[in-house]
Parts: sequence; structure tokens; C-alpha cells
Amino acid sequence: MIRIGLLTLLILSFACAHPAPAPTATPAPVPASALHDPYGDAPETAVQVPVAGDEVQFENEWMFNRFGRFRRLKFAVAHQTDRHYDVITIELPDHSEHTVYFDITDLWNEWAKSGKKP
Repeated sequence: MIRIGLLTLLILSFACAHPAPAPTATPAPVPASALHDPYGDAPETAVQVPVAGDEVQFENEWMFNRFGRFRRLKFAVAHQTDRHYDVITIELPDHSEHTVYFDITDLWNEWAKSGKKP
């Protein structure tokens, strides 16, 4: 019984000698709009499509990695000054719609050089 008492006393004295670390400051709340990554949401932030490989596969994999499951609703090719874009509107399982811009300028120029019709 004395051993248990001494052990308890030892544990309590050790706990008191080493106080718990002071709590860190809580970070300020961040609005949800600041958490949104605009990559691909507009021509200015369009996703660059590599020349090598399959353009459609790249775009589908990029959208799946970003959004998860999706369904293509619309597809268009847009031109702005000297840039060319694939513009794809998708629907997610929650029925929200997103438009994604892919910059295909390098691919377009490659097609022009090789004589392939874009």
C-alpha cells in the first residue's frame, strides 16, 4: 500500500513539475471564397494541355482528379486573340455545373504545322 502511495505521489509531482504546453493561438477564420482555387475557371487561368498524348484523355483525367465523377454537358472550342481553348461544361453528382477552360494553343499550332485539321 505504501508503494502505491509513493508511486501516486511521484506521478503527481512529476505532472506538476512539467506543466502542459500553452495553447496556441487559434487562426482567424478564412472565408470559403478564399479557399476556391480558380485554376481552369476562366481563359486567364486555363489548364495548359500538353502537346504529347491524348488531349481528350488528359482533359477527362484532369477534371476527374479535380471534381470526381462528372458528366459532360457541353463542349466548345473558343478563340481569344491568339489563344485557343477547349471549353467544357460538366455536371457533378450533386447537379452543380462547372465550366473548365483548357488552353490548347500549343496543340493547335502543332496541328497547323503538321497539316492536321483541328
